Amino acid sequence: MKESVKLILKFLPIHSIVLFTLSGLLIYHLTGKGHKEGGSFCAKKALVLVIWGFVFASLYGHPTFALLTLALTLVVYTISKVIMETKNNGLKKLLLYMGMTVSLGTLACFKYPMLKSELPLMLQVKALGISYFTFKFLHVLIDTYRGRIKELDLLSFSAFIFFFPTFSAGPIDRYGRFKKDLKDTLPLTKEFVDEGVTRIIIGLFKKFIIADKTGVLISRLAPDILSASKPVLWLVLFLFSIKVYYDFSGYSDIAIGLGRLFRFKVPENFNKPYLKPNLVLFWQNWHMTLTSWLREYLFMPLGKLLMRSIGPNHPWFINSVCQLVTMAAVGIWHGSTMSFLIWGLYQGAGLALYRIYSDLLKKYGSEELLEWMNQSRLVYWAGAAVTFVFISIGWAFFMYRWNTAVRIVVRLF
Repeated sequence: MKESVKLILKFLPIHSIVLFTLSGLLIYHLTGKGHKEGGSFCAKKALVLVIWGFVFASLYGHPTFALLTLALTLVVYTISKVIMETKNNGLKKLLLYMGMTVSLGTLACFKYPMLKSELPLMLQVKALGISYFTFKFLHVLIDTYRGRIKELDLLSFSAFIFFFPTFSAGPIDRYGRFKKDLKDTLPLTKEFVDEGVTRIIIGLFKKFIIADKTGVLISRLAPDILSASKPVLWLVLFLFSIKVYYDFSGYSDIAIGLGRLFRFKVPENFNKPYLKPNLVLFWQNWHMTLTSWLREYLFMPLGKLLMRSIGPNHPWFINSVCQLVTMAAVGIWHGSTMSFLIWGLYQGAGLALYRIYSDLLKKYGSEELLEWMNQSRLVYWAGAAVTFVFISIGWAFFMYRWNTAVRIVVRLF
């Protein structure tokens, strides 16, 4: 039986995703036909999304992990409801830490090979979407603890977790925004269809034409990267900057487009990041749902903790620690190797240094100089070029093992 399932999954045609999506859309929108105010359409829609998301996780991930995800959803929901209803602050905090431990522990066990190899054989399966729904779990747990989420029902929460357009590759949504769209009982309009189909086509073009073809070009330019000349090394890194952007943003466009067809306004994830004039603005516009999530749930709490511990008189030190920790988290979230951790620390160091540079410029620069820099297009595009080069150098650690990446970076200069 297991071998039959594996064989089916192995040869599952790519067009099955299209059929799966279209059938889901049809059933989802037919479910609400004839709905009147005060009916049960919201619950029916949520149920369709849960079922389709579960099937998606089973077919394109693994049935065992889909069941585990469902079990985790029930656990996090139960913990969040108890947090919401109890008046005991000590118990609330304990439950919050329990929920976070379960969520992060599961992420660590399934994402990192060293831990995954220790799991029972039946659990050593493809953990589709684990990074994204873990962030959703943590968001609901923390915001329930903070009192921001005051209502939580199982169907809507399960639909939020299993919403299959964003299940495997994001963007990372928020429960309150998602539930607002889930309650929207208006029919699918031409505007949503046009926007959705257009975004899907753009996403497919970005991923399969630009990103994938750029990857082929990179492999042809430098089959042996360490024997490549300096100009070729620079060209490869610049090309990889193009590849990784169109890869990530392509998937996001497809998810956003599918969301529109289900009448959900999935949040934007990229906003021309390579055209931004400094590293801070780059990261505010690259994978925006991830960076905003980490800013709210990691960077700011850590900053407040350090402010209480060492006082407000060391802003550069506090900012540097927060940037390094946050970007290290971004790195290990993307991958389990040392290369990703080094990449995150590299980005964190760049952000910390930019903060110091910006503060010194404001302190010692004249008003005329600052006004000229703010208005000058030359300064803007020079900053964008420097930022692009800095980011491109960092991608070496995305492409290769850390020791190879270090040798590449050394050879660039």
